[in-house]
Amino acid sequence: MSLIAEKDVRLRNQQKLLMQVGKSQDDDCWHWRGQISNAGYGRIMLKTGDTNKMHSAQRASYELFIGPIDKNGIIIQTCKNRLCVNPEHLQQVEEVD
Repeated sequence: MSLIAEKDVRLRNQQKLLMQVGKSQDDDCWHWRGQISNAGYGRIMLKTGDTNKMHSAQRASYELFIGPIDKNGIIIQTCKNRLCVNPEHLQQVEEVD
Protein backbone atom coordinates (compact mmCIF):
# COMPACT_ATOMS: atom_id res chain seq x y z
CA MET A 1 0.00 0.00 0.00
CA SER A 2 1.40 3.41 -0.91
CA LEU A 3 2.13 6.02 1.73
CA ILE A 4 -0.75 8.19 0.44
CA ALA A 5 -3.17 5.24 0.59
CA GLU A 6 -1.96 4.41 4.12
CA LYS A 7 -2.52 8.03 5.18
CA ASP A 8 -6.05 7.95 3.67
CA VAL A 9 -6.89 4.71 5.55
CA ARG A 10 -5.50 6.15 8.79
CA LEU A 11 -7.59 9.33 8.40
CA ARG A 12 -10.70 7.27 7.59
CA ASN A 13 -10.10 5.08 10.66
CA GLN A 14 -9.57 8.15 12.88
CA GLN A 15 -12.85 9.63 11.65
CA LYS A 16 -14.68 6.33 12.15
CA LEU A 17 -13.41 6.09 15.72
CA LEU A 18 -14.33 9.71 16.51
CA MET A 19 -17.90 9.13 15.26
CA GLN A 20 -18.33 6.68 18.17
CA VAL A 21 -17.09 9.10 20.85
CA GLY A 22 -19.09 11.30 23.17
CA LYS A 23 -17.43 14.11 25.07
CA SER A 24 -18.88 15.61 28.23
CA GLN A 25 -18.21 18.83 30.07
CA ASP A 26 -17.81 16.90 33.35
CA ASP A 27 -14.45 15.32 32.48
CA ASP A 28 -11.85 15.09 29.73
CA CYS A 29 -12.72 11.49 28.85
CA TRP A 30 -13.77 10.54 25.34
CA HIS A 31 -16.64 8.19 26.21
CA TRP A 32 -16.97 5.23 23.84
CA ARG A 33 -20.51 4.96 22.42
CA GLY A 34 -19.94 2.07 20.04
CA GLN A 35 -19.85 -1.69 20.49
CA ILE A 36 -18.73 -2.94 23.90
CA SER A 37 -17.05 -6.28 24.63
CA ASN A 38 -18.18 -8.68 27.34
CA ALA A 39 -15.28 -7.38 29.45
CA GLY A 40 -16.69 -3.84 29.26
CA TYR A 41 -14.21 -2.30 26.82
CA GLY A 42 -14.98 -0.64 23.51
CA ARG A 43 -14.54 -2.49 20.22
CA ILE A 44 -14.37 -1.20 16.67
CA MET A 45 -14.04 -2.71 13.20
CA LEU A 46 -11.33 -0.90 11.23
CA LYS A 47 -9.73 -1.32 7.84
CA THR A 48 -6.36 -3.01 8.18
CA GLY A 49 -4.54 -3.50 4.89
CA ASP A 50 -7.01 -5.09 2.49
CA THR A 51 -9.34 -6.43 5.18
CA ASN A 52 -11.43 -5.26 8.11
CA LYS A 53 -10.40 -6.33 11.60
CA MET A 54 -11.91 -5.95 15.07
CA HIS A 55 -9.79 -3.87 17.45
CA SER A 56 -10.19 -2.78 21.03
CA ALA A 57 -11.19 0.88 20.96
CA GLN A 58 -8.45 2.02 23.34
CA ARG A 59 -5.72 0.23 21.36
CA ALA A 60 -7.11 1.64 18.11
CA SER A 61 -7.17 5.17 19.54
CA TYR A 62 -3.61 4.82 20.80
CA GLU A 63 -2.32 3.55 17.45
CA LEU A 64 -4.27 6.09 15.39
CA PHE A 65 -3.42 9.18 17.43
CA ILE A 66 -0.15 8.35 19.23
CA GLY A 67 1.72 5.59 17.41
CA PRO A 68 2.59 1.90 17.26
CA ILE A 69 2.15 -0.41 20.23
CA ASP A 70 5.09 -2.61 21.22
CA LYS A 71 4.76 -6.37 20.80
CA ASN A 72 4.27 -6.87 24.55
CA GLY A 73 2.55 -3.54 25.10
CA ILE A 74 -0.75 -3.16 26.92
CA ILE A 75 -2.79 0.04 26.73
CA ILE A 76 -4.30 1.26 29.99
CA GLN A 77 -6.60 4.19 30.72
CA THR A 78 -4.94 6.44 33.30
CA CYS A 79 -8.38 7.86 34.15
CA LYS A 80 -9.56 4.31 35.12
CA ASN A 81 -12.58 4.63 32.78
CA ARG A 82 -12.84 1.43 30.70
CA LEU A 83 -14.78 3.25 27.99
CA CYS A 84 -12.40 6.20 27.65
CA VAL A 85 -10.50 6.43 24.35
CA ASN A 86 -8.96 9.90 24.82
CA PRO A 87 -5.34 9.49 23.63
CA GLU A 88 -4.23 11.80 26.46
CA HIS A 89 -5.61 9.25 28.95
CA LEU A 90 -3.98 6.22 27.31
CA GLN A 91 -0.63 4.84 28.37
CA GLN A 92 1.38 1.92 27.06
CA VAL A 93 2.82 -0.44 29.68
CA GLU A 94 4.70 -3.68 29.27
CA GLU A 95 2.93 -6.94 29.92
CA VAL A 96 4.17 -8.60 33.10
CA ASP A 97 4.65 -12.38 32.99
